[in-house]
Amino acid sequence: MSTKLYEGLRLTAHAPDLFELTRVISKRMRKVFRELAVPVIARNVARVVDDAEVRERDMGGPLHNYLVYRARKLWLDEQAGLDDRMTFYDPLRFRIVFGEVDDEWGTHRLAYPFAGNRAYTDALMALEADGHPIFVDYHYQNQADRPAKISDNEWKRRRDDWSSLLDAEDPETDGTFEHLPGWQLPDSIEGVFDAVLLGYKSTTIHLNEHRTIEHRMRRALNGAVTLDLDLDEANGISRVLTRNRRIERAISQYLDTAEGKAMPRPTPLPGVRELDVMIGELPPVYEPPAEAVAQIRKLYHEQALAGD
Repeated sequence: MSTKLYEGLRLTAHAPDLFELTRVISKRMRKVFRELAVPVIARNVARVVDDAEVRERDMGGPLHNYLVYRARKLWLDEQAGLDDRMTFYDPLRFRIVFGEVDDEWGTHRLAYPFAGNRAYTDALMALEADGHPIFVDYHYQNQADRPAKISDNEWKRRRDDWSSLLDAEDPETDGTFEHLPGWQLPDSIEGVFDAVLLGYKSTTIHLNEHRTIEHRMRRALNGAVTLDLDLDEANGISRVLTRNRRIERAISQYLDTAEGKAMPRPTPLPGVRELDVMIGELPPVYEPPAEAVAQIRKLYHEQALAGD
């Protein structure tokens, strides 16, 4: 049987016990996931922002939450059309399993990560305890020459260790890792899309999709009205979208008035014509006039009272 264990790892003597180790891994892997998730969301929001036909047909305007909502739907529709062998719904998956081997060379604690992105494995290899690595490379494949830097005895030891965990003759292992304890990343791209929509403070995404002065101004007005109304952000996506539709309509009504047309605009973004969607901090926040926010808030309340 061909054995290709490219991502095999061994725990060093400095590694903590399994319970503490999973706590350490959980903290680090979730951070890596968040770092990887932001560009994925950014690219999908960019698809909506850059496609005027999709934006106007399906959203009716450049409302921020609708941008994310449409990006989420496009993403899920695309993933649903993939072959089952692809990473369905979860390109940033991460799982790691652990095994222990007792043999003539002693006790070895092994680990094998299943990752949708190499960044997870790199992060694992960077983990330390008291200045010493927790994981070291322990890969093995029986259809390739032994790497020059690994001795014959070490290569045979790796072969025997992995074979004991993958014994196809053993009904418990059946040639797989499924019997081993492990840890799995609970987050998903879909969940992060939802978190952005619901405004969870623990999920931040800096998108410079406001490529026009008008977009930046509307976003600032939306945020100012939302904060002053102290609206509950955690009552479901549908409710959040309804709230923002009302605010967007109130903004539109105000901007159509003489006062709205004369309202001071934010300064242009530097090199705005060259900007696409960037990940990073926006230029200094535009503060809309208090009187404009008060008027938009009044228009919002009128819609809410009317049951719109």
